[in-house]
Amino acid sequence: ANGFLAIKANFKNSKIFSVNLPEILINDYFVLKQLELINDNEIQIIEDENNNMDNSKNIFFIPSINKNFLKNKNIDIFINIASFQEMTSNEVEKYMAIINNNKSYLYSANREYKRLIGNEEFYFEDHIKGNFKPIFNNDCSWHQKYYKLRFPFICNYDGNIKHTLVKFF
Repeated sequence: ANGFLAIKANFKNSKIFSVNLPEILINDYFVLKQLELINDNEIQIIEDENNNMDNSKNIFFIPSINKNFLKNKNIDIFINIASFQEMTSNEVEKYMAIINNNKSYLYSANREYKRLIGNEEFYFEDHIKGNFKPIFNNDCSWHQKYYKLRFPFICNYDGNIKHTLVKFF
């Protein structure tokens, strides 16, 4: 909610595309609604990747299965925090193709390496391909821990988190 509030406060004419699993989008909606950060009249739910974008809306909730809706939208920046590392390499490649298609910036804060279920090895840097300019790729000091509801409540991630900014051309 804090990131959402910062975007709305600092970029008043921006459009926000939130892509996630449907159950997470529903939770996000309820949290943002309860905090009075959104009004229903500014939201469009993308139920199919072929939906037409309602330009009168500025918030778009997109179930991840409909991510191709984002192609050719001239999106300035994509932000991904701790979710590329939960996807298969094939799924990350699909997102990278969408980002590349928009010739966007990508800000990412993800593990540089993770062994996925099924023993697939995920190396984030292997997925940045094509015409791009690296801006930075450093250890991410603000995102090295995660929280859980059981003791110990604050834990270190299993592996280093890097944050990266690149511009695709």
